Amino acid sequence: MFYQIVRAGREEIGLVWKYAGKKPKIEYIYLPDSKVKLKERIIKDCPEINKISQGIPGGIDDRIIKLYFGKEENVDISFLNLSGLTDFSAKVLKLAYKIPRGKVDTYSGLAAAVGSPHAARAVGTALADNPYPLVIPCHRVVRVDGALGGFGGGVKMKRELLSKEGVTFDSPDRVSAKCIW
Repeated sequence: MFYQIVRAGREEIGLVWKYAGKKPKIEYIYLPDSKVKLKERIIKDCPEINKISQGIPGGIDDRIIKLYFGKEENVDISFLNLSGLTDFSAKVLKLAYKIPRGKVDTYSGLAAAVGSPHAARAVGTALADNPYPLVIPCHRVVRVDGALGGFGGGVKMKRELLSKEGVTFDSPDRVSAKCIW
């Protein structure tokens, strides 16, 4: 297992990955933090990791940086190691992956789409545990009233990511109804 810390403007994003056969698979994406803190978290979370940074091949890192800046970029989820997810979490994350740039969906909307219309909180938990933020855009999921809800990088980062992607707001903490998918 390997890690890479990539620069995204003035910030750093952490990637943990390994080979599955000859293909690189992302195990985890760490949202921006300082390089030192990212490395500490990665080594703590993945004690078996190679302590020397190694870049992920195939330009995957560049595509993730573009996503962070709100650019439209296709990152195929076949680059993600989904094998450690529960069936429910995998369904939720695959649906969240399909939310288009510039749009949002709701926790209850995703719950209904996975066949569990009363499981909005479980959807929130699956999104909170998303190991692939940015690629699987859990930041594009909001409360039914358009309020932002939570995000691993904080509400401020969630709002910034949505703004970069073209989502508009009725107030600082509420997305415009026209952006709900």
